[in-house]
Parts: sequence; structure tokens; C-alpha cells
Amino acid sequence: MTSKNCFSKMLVRDLKERGVWLISSIILFLLIYPVQILMSLDAIASYMKGEEEFQSRITEQFSSLISFGNGIMYVAIVIMAFLLAMSGFWYVYSGVKTDFYHSLPIKREKLFLERYVTGILIFIVPYFISLILGYGAGIMKGAETSGILSLCAKGFVTNVVLFLLFYNLAVLGVLLTGNLFTGVLAYGAFLSYGVLLESTIGLTKVAFFTTYIDNSRLSQVFEGKLGKLSPLYVFDMILSNNKISMKDVSVVFGISVLFLVICMFVYKIRPTEAYHKSIAFKKLQPIIKVAVVIPVSACVGILSSEIVGRNFIWYVGGLLVTAVLLSFAMEFLYYLDIRECIRPKISTGLILGMLVIMAVTLKLDLIGFDTYLPKESRVKNMSIYIDGLNSCYDYPEGAGEMYGTVPFLQNTKIEEFDAIYQLAKKAVAIQKADKVTADSEITDSEELYFSVCYEMKNGKEVYRGYCIPKDEENLKLIADIYDNWEFKRQVLPVEYVKEEKISSLEIADLQSSHVSELSKETIKSLFKTCKNEWESATYEQLSNDKVLGLLRFYLEYDREDGDYYNGSRYVSVPVYSGFQQTRKLLEQNGCKMMTFEDYDKVRGIEISQYDDKTGDRGAILNVTDENQIREILEALYITDNSEIFDISTINYQIEVKIDWKSEVFNNTDGFCSCYFRTDEVPEFVTKALEE
Repeated sequence: MTSKNCFSKMLVRDLKERGVWLISSIILFLLIYPVQILMSLDAIASYMKGEEEFQSRITEQFSSLISFGNGIMYVAIVIMAFLLAMSGFWYVYSGVKTDFYHSLPIKREKLFLERYVTGILIFIVPYFISLILGYGAGIMKGAETSGILSLCAKGFVTNVVLFLLFYNLAVLGVLLTGNLFTGVLAYGAFLSYGVLLESTIGLTKVAFFTTYIDNSRLSQVFEGKLGKLSPLYVFDMILSNNKISMKDVSVVFGISVLFLVICMFVYKIRPTEAYHKSIAFKKLQPIIKVAVVIPVSACVGILSSEIVGRNFIWYVGGLLVTAVLLSFAMEFLYYLDIRECIRPKISTGLILGMLVIMAVTLKLDLIGFDTYLPKESRVKNMSIYIDGLNSCYDYPEGAGEMYGTVPFLQNTKIEEFDAIYQLAKKAVAIQKADKVTADSEITDSEELYFSVCYEMKNGKEVYRGYCIPKDEENLKLIADIYDNWEFKRQVLPVEYVKEEKISSLEIADLQSSHVSELSKETIKSLFKTCKNEWESATYEQLSNDKVLGLLRFYLEYDREDGDYYNGSRYVSVPVYSGFQQTRKLLEQNGCKMMTFEDYDKVRGIEISQYDDKTGDRGAILNVTDENQIREILEALYITDNSEIFDISTINYQIEVKIDWKSEVFNNTDGFCSCYFRTDEVPEFVTKALEE
């Protein structure tokens, strides 16, 4: 048995042998901490000295670099962990050196710990010294140190624990392999395998699950359960939030200890003759092969399918061809023998069989993802996001997370959800039919997209996105949903406006846009009137009406409580022709809105057509005939974000510019963009443009 004194001597001897690595580590950490801190703080001083925020900026930068915000340190951890593991256990790749070390009268556990501990010391000692020097550099440059010392200590502990995790994985990668090339591959696999699995599942959802919607809480690479299998998840968490709790550090440390035990066990049973093999343990070869080939083949198959427009034949072809080639490549890597590559293997057959089953399951949706519909009695409430309706609103400050499909669904709940459930039920029936025929009968011009969230009585939330025909029956359900006050009060931006914060008003119509000179009381009265008419208007009324312009109410921000990134500085309220009270109040205050009925005030109209492919402006038609002007105005629509009830496709190829008579108005083009709907372009316009 070797004594503790003997073990210390072994450490000193190993440190001397690895002196180059120790010197390199010292130089690296000096660059990462004191040198980087001095350069960074000097750079701030060069352009901010004398300014009021100079001191706080210096302190903030110093605090970031000395604790959790030093990104270069995390790169160094990943690289140094592998280099120190490789330099410490390099001898296992040499038969002569392995025989020499294993012939020494020292237990394998102690021999392992000697090399292992030396690598940790080469990291920790220079790191600690450079951290002290970096702290002194911050003080010298005038950074305030109040509270930074404890933050620095937490950063030190966190980085050491992270190093241990990566170091143990690197050591394990070296011990499981027999040469440098496969050792590097093993380390890279340990770091990225969780990300690979998460990415494969994410791509599969998008490619095969028609009703899948991007739920930010599940779909991001590092936020799924499988993504956490990658140690890079911890780095992402730190770099995203610039902090990590000591509870998380304790968990990472526990995982590191587990990997240390595994490393010691692997080192103890590792065959001496494994130095010339790619994988040290033959029984691991088929397991590694299956674990690598299946997700990589799935990703390549999906990408092949996406390139040609989601073609299932290309998916299967890319899937199987990649699986066969990758299997051959891994067998060659194992044996370095062409004959072994082409020899039939049970693992290859297992992989191909699993991939075929996976492809059939995804194609036919045997797991029932797209056809999922919970029983209505199990649903507590629902929320719905209707494309072309919800996406057109601008929400003011204080409305919360209302932008985007998932945030809106998460922040709006409807207890009287019968119409939403019936709409979802019809969409699921279409999905079931599509899985059988493999061909949807819905054309682009007839599509109606919407997304729902089922909140179950057990607390579970399920998100789905559907596409249904834009027919009369389905639009009737949309109307029932919109006319439900529980939905309307949550979707209308005017419900989130605090009247006392309205500061000014901008009025825009067909002819112009200008800031009104009305008093604040009059503006508030206009807002109340328009809000009341907007709330009382039904879906049927609005879908058969036209927007004449916008009332844009600007709001004052509360700098202490306001969130500049979650809301607009204004709210745009559309004025429909049926909003008689609003129009009357505007006219009484000298702000009459231009309408599509003001034919006699138009000098002429210019109509141009653009090529979808080239974007070039083609035919131009100038209209001055009064009857034709009237026909054009009757067919025009304002395609602003207020036009939310359009049930027909807008023809963006044809652009319309209105020239107003100068003796009545300022001679300007129409402020709001005007277009025709596809099925309402006047016949004489179509013929003239075609000629």
C-alpha cells in the first residue's frame, strides 16, 4: 500500500512532467482575467470618462467579467477540460506505456487519482491566482467592490464545478476509446448528444405533425428535457441569465461525482490491449452505433424531404441511405477493415427496422398527435388565436405578453368555449380524413388558420394549430367566437388602454395623416365613443363593412413601471363606415374623414400591376372617367392592420394611388394603401392591365 506522503510525491512528480501545461494554464488565465479586465475597463474609460454613468458602467463591466459574464472563460473550460484529460491519460493509447504504468506496484484507483488530481490542480491554482490579480486590477481602475467579492467567490465555485463536469466527461471519453480521433469524437458526443436528440424531435414535429405549433416552453433546443442531457445546457443557462443558483451548482457537482465514479470503474476494468481499438469495450460498439445512426439519419431524412417540398419518398430515401452509409462508416471506424463494413450486422438490421417503423408511424400518425381531441368534459377552458384577426392588433404598454401565437394563448382563457371546441372538432375530423387520403382538399385561397390551447382540468395544457376551409359554416363559428364578450374583451387592444395616459391623437384616412389639435378631453371623448362602437360591433357587421381610416391614440409611458419591449406607444383604432357616432364627433370637431363615397373629390386614379416573380412594375392604367372612378372606389379596401375581417384574398399585385383635387384638399396621394380583393377587381381594370 502506498502512503499519503508517497501520493503527494507522485502529484509533485506528475506536475513537473506536465510543467508545459501548467505554464500554459497560467498564461491563459492571466489573459482571461487581469489582462482582459484592464483592457476592458481602459476601453470604457477612453470614451466615458467624466460622464455620470462612468462609475456604474466600470463597476458593471468588472462585475460581469469577474463572475458569470466572462464568455471566454467558458470556452476555456470546454477546451482545457479535454486537453488536461488527454495529457493526463494519454498513455492509455500506447501499449508500451500502459504496460509500464500498470506494472507499477500501485493500485489502479490510486494511479488514476494521481493523474486525475494533477489535471484539476493545473486548472484551479492558476485560475485562483489570476482571479485575485483580476480583482486587484478592478480596484486599481476604480471599480466599486461592494458585494463583488461574494459574487466573485460564487463565480469561482461555479466555474470549478463546471470544469469538473467537463473534465470528467473528457476523461471518460479518453478511457472508452483507443486513439485520439475517437477520443475527440467521444468528448464531442458527450457534449452535444442531448442537443442532437432535441433537434431531431423538433425537426420531426415540424415536418410530420401538421397541428404542431411552436410552443416556446418546449421547442427551444435547451428548454426540452432531452436538451438538458447536454452539459452545454448549463452554459446556455448562465450566458442567458448571467447567473446560476447554488442549488443548480450542487446538482451539477453531484453529477460530476457520479461521472468520477464511472471513470474510476471504467479505468479499473479497461483492458490493457484496448490501446489499438477505436472503442475500448467491444460490447459498446453496437450500442453506440444505434444511438448515433438513428438520430443523425432522421435529421438527414427530414432535411432531404424539406429541400424537395416535404416529399415522403425523399424522406425515406434520405433516412435509409444515411443509415446504411453511416453504419458502414462506423463499422470501418471500429475495425479499419472494408470486409467488416459490408458484412451483415444485427445492429444494422435493427437500425433499419426501427427507422422503417418510425417512418410509417410518423406518416400515418399512429400516435394520434394530429387527431388528438380531448373529451369536452375534461377541458377546463380554451383559448384561440385566429390568423388574420389576432395578428393584426397592436397592443399598448401594460397589456402583457400578447404578441405571438403561444404568448396570446397562454394569456387568454375562455370558459364558454363551445364554439371553439366545435371548430377544433371539425378541424380534427379533416385531419383524420387527410391521414387516410394523404391529400388535403383545402386550397390556399380557402384556408383559415387558427391555433388553440386546451387547458385540462388536471392542469395540463395542450397546444395545437389547425387549418380548415373558409366556408360559411366555419365562418359562422368564427363569428360566434368573436361575438362572445369573454373573447372580445381579451383580444381588443382598446380594453388595455388607460384613458388618463392618452396624450395625443393622429388621424389617418384615404387622403392624409395628421396629428390633431383637439383638446385632451375631446380626444378622450373620441376614444370612448370609438371604443363603445368597436365593442358593440358584431362580426357580421364588421365583415360587411369597410375601414375608412384610423384613430391612433398615443400614450404616455410610465418610465418606472412601463415595459418598452412588450407594448406599443400607441393603439390604432380602425374607424368603420358604420361607426356613425365616431364619424359624427370627428366632423363636429372639424376632422371629417375621407370616404370611398367621395367620388367627386378625386381628380384621377393610377393603377399599376407588379410581377410577383421579378417585382418589376408592369402595366400602368390612369383612370379619369367619373363612372370608372366610382366603380374603383366601391371595390377598394384599406389593407392596414385594422382590416381584420377580410374573408377573401387581397390582390397585392395591383396597387392603387388616388389623386385628390387640389381645390378641395392638399394634392397628395392617399395615405392608407388601397388594394382590390382578388374576386372584386373591376372587369375593365383587369382587361386594361392584361393588354
